[in-house]
This record gives sequence, structure tokens and C-alpha cells, in this order.
Amino acid sequence: MNKRIFLILVMTTLNTTIYSQELNNLFSTIYKKNIFNGSVLIYNSEKTLFSNSYGFSNIEKQEKFNDKSQFPIASVTKTFTSTAILQLKEKGKLKIEDPVQKYLPDFPYPNISIKHLINNTSGLAQYYNLFDSLMKEQPDKTFSNQDLIPTFIRFKTPLSFLPGSRWEYNNVNFCLAALIIEKISGITYAEYLQKNIFGPAKMENTVVPHERRIKETNQVELYSYPNFYSTNLVDVTKLEDPFLINERSNFYGNGGIVSTAVDLQKYQIALFTNKIIGKKELEEALTATILNDGKKVTYILEGQEMSYGLGWAMFTDESNGKIVFHDGSLSGLSSILIYNLLKKQTVILISNTGNSPVINISNACFQILDNKPYTVPEHALSRIYGGLLESGNKEKANQLIEEYLKNPSSYEVTERDFNRLGYQFLRSQKSANSLETFHTASLLFPKSANIYDSYGEALLQCGQKDDAIKMYKKSFELDPDNANAKNVLNNLLKK
Repeated sequence: MNKRIFLILVMTTLNTTIYSQELNNLFSTIYKKNIFNGSVLIYNSEKTLFSNSYGFSNIEKQEKFNDKSQFPIASVTKTFTSTAILQLKEKGKLKIEDPVQKYLPDFPYPNISIKHLINNTSGLAQYYNLFDSLMKEQPDKTFSNQDLIPTFIRFKTPLSFLPGSRWEYNNVNFCLAALIIEKISGITYAEYLQKNIFGPAKMENTVVPHERRIKETNQVELYSYPNFYSTNLVDVTKLEDPFLINERSNFYGNGGIVSTAVDLQKYQIALFTNKIIGKKELEEALTATILNDGKKVTYILEGQEMSYGLGWAMFTDESNGKIVFHDGSLSGLSSILIYNLLKKQTVILISNTGNSPVINISNACFQILDNKPYTVPEHALSRIYGGLLESGNKEKANQLIEEYLKNPSSYEVTERDFNRLGYQFLRSQKSANSLETFHTASLLFPKSANIYDSYGEALLQCGQKDDAIKMYKKSFELDPDNANAKNVLNNLLKK
């Protein structure tokens, strides 16, 4: 072995050791802070850089994770559904511009294409309240993908917007895509994935359960916070889901896959080395969606601007390489598969505790791999703030906000979290806490039309009409396109 090769091997080993130590420091810290409990796998095109698990698959029994510990991966499943559709396209079985009606003749919306489904621009209604009356009519029925189209037909459910004119994240889109996969292939969605993705990628511990509420042999327990202002985790089986349909359904295609970190690594490698999908189709999946008006789809996630392709999200900032991903969440579960195409670096995180900030954790991992300073993710400020309000410590809650404004890097803070906290207090008849939360949110996000709109709604529900009008006016001032604020204002000013 010549000296140059020897030195390269030594440096590579040293770098991997340094990465491993720093990554372990990061995950040990966030585990102790109850921010992450689960499996992590980080690798590049050449080798695994870091692989470990933190915490327990069953907290009550203190059972540790192992390589076969299976987690629901939630919406990371959408990348599998998109891949399946693009496989069928590659084989000439469909065109993604085809109308959905071509394959599902009863589908009542002629202008929606397959592409509209897998890039989330269909305009279809969400399923959360779609089945409310049917659940009362049929109290013992479990609803599934096959019930979507008959329900749309029966209730003549209108579209939320013209297909292709807007982007809206919607699980229904991928449920319908799964039906198309079944119709064309002649086998079930689960069988199709096993034959065309799980098998070829050698994913030995991955399944689509026939009934997602029946756990697999090695499936982990899930833990979550009872509400947005709680700081104590509980087993999700002890929690009431705010949407009854989640307890009464068995949807698939949008989520449902149960897998391991190691199997997700096998999937990612097979996918991005074109072993299960062609180069052209993969590039298509990773290309940002363009709306009817010619604008690129963008949205904000964890304070960062993202776009969306076909079943894959991506950072719009490509200064550090093109980064593509899909994250997933459900009660008691947080997941992400994220890949930097330029640097060929992959981070896989699966946590059996809800609310793990997987985007921010992934960012910290990439910073470590780039030998750059990183920020250790913290608990959401909204949760700690809400907990103080709930316990009657309004003064401490306000002090917390003052401290944060002086040092904004001390906590994770998002507009969405404060908005959700305010609404949860409102729904729980904790009006004073709700109004206090929205007031604080307006200080943290003074340019957010949405926050002022929500604040106005809370004030109105609490009987404070004059103050509500002021908030709706502020919202409309910040966003003249806010139709809701305009309509509410018009109605209030007429009275």
C-alpha cells in the first residue's frame, strides 16, 4: 500500500470517528432532554457514518431498541406511493398527466390528474370530517380507501380550489394514488410494494399491515404529549384522538408502512442508484411543482422554505447542495428520510415519541458532517410557555418570552406551534390562556396575517367584538388576499 492511500484511509477513519463522537454527543443530549427517543442512521455513498438507538421501544418495560425494531414511518410512505406510480409510468402502464377517471371511472372530478394527486395540487377535500355522518350511520364500520369515492359522490363534496392552482398537503391524494396502483397492477397495494420495492431493495423487516391498528411482532410502542401545553409523555393508547376518523379508518398509501432504519437505508440506496426506478422518473419526482400560474410551489416548514415534487419535498435553498426529503408524523411518531444529492449524505431518524423536531435535528447532523457549528434542538417554546400558563404561572410565562426575545436561539419557535396552542386552549374552554397565547404570538410574529386572523377569531368567540375587529383589520392589512378576514370584517361591520 503506498503512502498516499494509507494517509487517505487514516484520515477517513479519523473523520468518521470524529463524526461519530459529535453525533453521539448530539443525540445523547437531545435524548436526555426528551426530544428524541428512537433510531438514527447516517451514511454517505461509501459507508455508514453513524448508527445508534436511544431510549426504549417500550418505556414502561424498559425494553431497548434493536436492529429489528419496527416503527410506523407515517408520511415517509408517500415516497413509496410516488415511486410505485412512477414505476408504472416507466413501464408504460400510465401517464401521470392522465385523468384519475381513466383508471377510477367513478371518480367525480374530471379535471384532476394523477400528477395532481402526487404533487398535492388536486384541490380535494381533506378526510378529517368527510365521514362524520357516515360514522354515525355505521358505528361498527372501519373506513378505507375504497370508501373515498362513494363518499365524495354521495355528498357532492366540492373541490377546495381549481386543480393545479394551489398546493395543499392532503393525505387523500395518496390514498387515491394507491387505488390506481391496485387497479393497474391487479394486486393489492401491499403486494405491489412487496414485489416491486421491498423485495428488490432487500427490505426484510418492512410491511404494509393489513390492519394498521394491529401491531407487528417487533413494532415499538408510541408515546406523545396529551396536548400542546403538556411536558409529560404518555402512551398514545391512553389518549383520545381529536379526529374520530383516525380511530375508525384503515387508510393506506398516505402512510401505513412499518419499517426499520436499516430497511429505509436499503430503500434509499436502491432508489437513488436507480435499481427500482429509472433516472428520468427519479429526476421528475425531485423537480419542484409549477402551478397553473407559472409559480413554483413553496411553503414554510420549521422556519425554512420548501418546495414539493412528486411525493418528495425539497429545500429551495440549494447553496449547500440539493436536499430532498419526506418527513412523517402521527400521534407518538416522528420520522424523516433526508438526502443531500450533491454530498451524497443521508440522515434517517425514527422516533417513537411525537413532536421530535426531525427537520432541525437533521440540519444539526448535516452541520456536523460539514464540520460546522450547529445548534442543539430544544423543546418548542410554545410547549413550555403553555405549560406555565396552564399551571397558573402567567408571570413566569411572560418572563420566558422576554428572555427568548433577548436570545432567540434559546428555543425552537414556530408560528404554527403558537397558533395550535392558542386554538387548543380555546377548544378546551380556557379562554384567558387562549387570548394570552395569541397576544404573545402577535409579539413573536408581528407580520403574520394568519396569527392576527386567529387572534381575531379567539376574541370573537370570547365576546370581545371590538378587539376582534381590530385584529381582523390588522390581518387584512398584512395580507389583502385574506378572504376570510375580509368576509368576517364585512359581516361584523354590518351589525
